[in-house]
Amino acid sequence: MTPEQHLQEIEAFSRRYRYDMDYLKEFLHASPKGYEKFANFRPLSHHREFLSADIYWVSKLAAMQVADCGACLQLSVRMALEAGLDKSLVQACLQGGSHLPDKLKDIFDFATAVAGHQDIDPQLEERIDTILEKRQRIELGVCVATASVYPTIKRAMGYAQSCCLLDVDFSV
Repeated sequence: MTPEQHLQEIEAFSRRYRYDMDYLKEFLHASPKGYEKFANFRPLSHHREFLSADIYWVSKLAAMQVADCGACLQLSVRMALEAGLDKSLVQACLQGGSHLPDKLKDIFDFATAVAGHQDIDPQLEERIDTILEKRQRIELGVCVATASVYPTIKRAMGYAQSCCLLDVDFSV
């Protein structure tokens, strides 16, 4: 894609999700070649092949809360709702996962621990083994790992907001 096409894509995404993409515009202008490589990474951050939508989005929301507590989390909420995740599950994730069904609570806790580079409780590890096949665990790992890329780039560029939970907008 040309830089102009990337810019059009960025602006369309920004309008669709009501999300400030100035940091990506700056990235594109400062390093078109670097941005092209980043653009090739982006599909990986949305890859879902083997995970159910609820497990994928609970994992993404858990990881995003570790990586970011501002605009990127709001974006993930909008995307989860747009993908059909039940609003009550989104709300439960934003409340620390305590009101999630047991299986999803385990997923939330596992994703949070993975995102936070924490030791995994052996009992949780055993439960995760009964919930997820190896290929699903790999996909969950990709989901969690890629959640931190966007907020990390924003922070490095000086676009980080002060760390406070937004008044989350549940409109899609």
